[in-house]
Amino acid sequence: MISRYMPEIRRAALSAGKPGDTLISRRRIEDEINEHPDQYPGLSGRCRIGQRRIITLAMNGMYPGWSRKDGVRPSSLVWDISDESNEDLEEEKP
Repeated sequence: MISRYMPEIRRAALSAGKPGDTLISRRRIEDEINEHPDQYPGLSGRCRIGQRRIITLAMNGMYPGWSRKDGVRPSSLVWDISDESNEDLEEEKP
């Protein structure tokens, strides 16, 4: 079930971040989905609790959690998207 939402969640995570961001929180992903429901039809139709559960499960499967890095305050609702962000930037270069 989560796999069908993964493309929407990945798109929302990358769209919610600013250029150069390496971390993304569940809150910013939720805000992106709520601000642009037409771009995320599968997720925008879910209740808030269902949305949060799906986002958390999918992001945990796609990206390492911020808490896995040394020297930072642990958080299970923030993910390191630095590799993905850098790949997207490389693809955009002419």
